[in-house]
Amino acid sequence: MQPRFSRLMLSTFMTLGILIALEIGTSAFFPALGWREYRLAFNVVIILFMALKLTTPLLPWFVMMLQLVHAAFSVEGWALGTLVGILVSLIASYLKEILQFSSAIATIVTVQLFQIVWYVLTVSVICLKLGTFESFSLLFWNAMPGTLLLSLLSPVLFNLLNRVWNVEEMVNRSGMEI
Repeated sequence: MQPRFSRLMLSTFMTLGILIALEIGTSAFFPALGWREYRLAFNVVIILFMALKLTTPLLPWFVMMLQLVHAAFSVEGWALGTLVGILVSLIASYLKEILQFSSAIATIVTVQLFQIVWYVLTVSVICLKLGTFESFSLLFWNAMPGTLLLSLLSPVLFNLLNRVWNVEEMVNRSGMEI
């Protein structure tokens, strides 16, 4: 039990470190290039990885930790991201048995579809809080350029996270149960 717990903690801290490094990189690098309107939400891709590749009752806690770290670099509230992250994770958990990540194209398409669901839910909640859906399309379409870039980067990020979480070893040993 102890080696499994220590491996879980190590993977969690490594994932949070990767998110922090990506958040710092995009917070400093993109504005220097003049790309101020868009943010890459690497937290969404990491949460999608966890929802699609890991089977654990700790997933809501992982989502909350990732959202808290992301909120330190963003104006987004962690609560909305946690709510949407858990909802998207539930959808992903129902669909992950039929999804295949055998190619980079399949990963890109899957990540893009789940990001669209993520942003539809997020923008819907924001519009509900505002009391009007007049700005729905504007808010939604502003997120799309970033989602396309993240989808293209997702095979690389999924490969890195596969190594951090030892997904192949967990599948061979215990059916991905953490």
